[in-house]
Amino acid sequence: MSNATSMKDIISSPLLLILIGIGLLYIVGFSLVYLKKAYTHCLELGISKEDLTKVIKSSLVFSIVPSLSIVVGLFALISVLGTVWSWWRLSVIGSLSYESLISSAVASTMGFATNAEMLEQATGRQFGVVMILMSIGMLSGFCILLPFGKKLSMSVNKSEDSNSWKYVLSGTFMLCLFAVYIPVLLIGDTIQAAVMLTGLVIAVGLGVIASRPGLKWLNDFIMAFSMIGGMVSSIFWCKLFQ
Repeated sequence: MSNATSMKDIISSPLLLILIGIGLLYIVGFSLVYLKKAYTHCLELGISKEDLTKVIKSSLVFSIVPSLSIVVGLFALISVLGTVWSWWRLSVIGSLSYESLISSAVASTMGFATNAEMLEQATGRQFGVVMILMSIGMLSGFCILLPFGKKLSMSVNKSEDSNSWKYVLSGTFMLCLFAVYIPVLLIGDTIQAAVMLTGLVIAVGLGVIASRPGLKWLNDFIMAFSMIGGMVSSIFWCKLFQ
């Protein structure tokens, strides 16, 4: 890769679009094959086509609104990594928090003040570093799940004791996530912290509402609504603090 090649050249290149298009087609094809296998197996188990149709329809409906959080994340990430690469990361295995954290860390290490500055000034080699770190970092999960995933899953399912290690493990995992991301969001920028706290208030409020009888369905939409509410509030916070 030539040093004259810029980050903007790569994220808008036809080659990257073609490669990512191939990857997405593979993922869609893979999903359809296993959907067909699952559908056929359900019929073999005696489940009626009418029941399967109802399940598929309800799954489609309840997947639309929660997926809005991913769409919102896509628009936020486009300003950092461009449309095509952001589309790939959030379509397959990435997450907005992980991608944003990695891009910000790399931008800072390379001497850029902001992600926007990196987008404007980074070379192709520097963006290659971002792409490699994002890809390798996510692969670490597969390296653990492939040899140990089945055993861990079976041991968790067998454990019925309320004091078992599975609750300690899940609690520790969430605490680690909080310890990594929350200080970055709270200390990094006033507007960023205000948006995060707004999303938190919305999420807690919706959680309380969802605990009422007949409103449990709202649990599936808490993440989407809190993200959208947080991003809408950013307009107000920007006017207030800037």
